[in-house]
Amino acid sequence: MSREPLPPLTRTEVRALLAHYRVTGLTPPTDAQVSTWLRELAGHSAGECHAALTALQAHHHGRITPDDVVRRIAAARAAPAATGSLAPVVPIRRRDRRERAAAMAAGARGIAAVYAAMGWQRNPDHAAARRVPCPFCKARPGEVCSPLTRDRAGRREHRDRATRMHPSRLAAAPPTRPAAAPTVETTR
Repeated sequence: MSREPLPPLTRTEVRALLAHYRVTGLTPPTDAQVSTWLRELAGHSAGECHAALTALQAHHHGRITPDDVVRRIAAARAAPAATGSLAPVVPIRRRDRRERAAAMAAGARGIAAVYAAMGWQRNPDHAAARRVPCPFCKARPGEVCSPLTRDRAGRREHRDRATRMHPSRLAAAPPTRPAAAPTVETTR
C-alpha cells in the first residue's frame, strides 16, 4: 500500500477538533492548548485525528490527551482496515408469509389469553370493523383506525370511543347482531 503524504494539521483544524470533541470542556480552547496539541500531533492529518478522537470518545472515559490520539493513530496505521472483504455477504433471511401469519396468530392468542385472564369482554363491533378496510383513513384490515379526524377532501370523522374505529368503517362492516324487528313506539 503506497502512502501518499497527507496535508499537515493546521492551527485552525486543531482548534476546531478541540472544540468539536469538547476536549477542553465547555470552554473554548486557549492558544496554549492549541499550540500544545499542534506540536504533539505534528505529522498527522486532520482526518486521522478526527477518526482517532471519534474512536476515543466512544471507548475512553476521562480526559483525552494528545498522546492518546497519537497512540490511536499509530495503531490504525499499523493495522489498516481492509478495503474489500473476501467473505461472502449472507443475506438476511426474511420470514415467509406462513411464518408471519403464524406469528400474528400467536400474538392474537396471547391477547385473547390476557382478555380471558382479566375477565374483559371484546367488543363485537370492533372485531367486525377490523375485518374491512377503513374508507376514511385507509387503515388496512386488521389495523386499528388512525387518529386522523379530517381527510384531504376536508371531511371530518371522529373515531368511536368504544371501538376506536371511524363511523364509516363501522358502517362498512358486516352486522354483528341479527337485526331486530323494528319496534313501534306510540305516544299517547
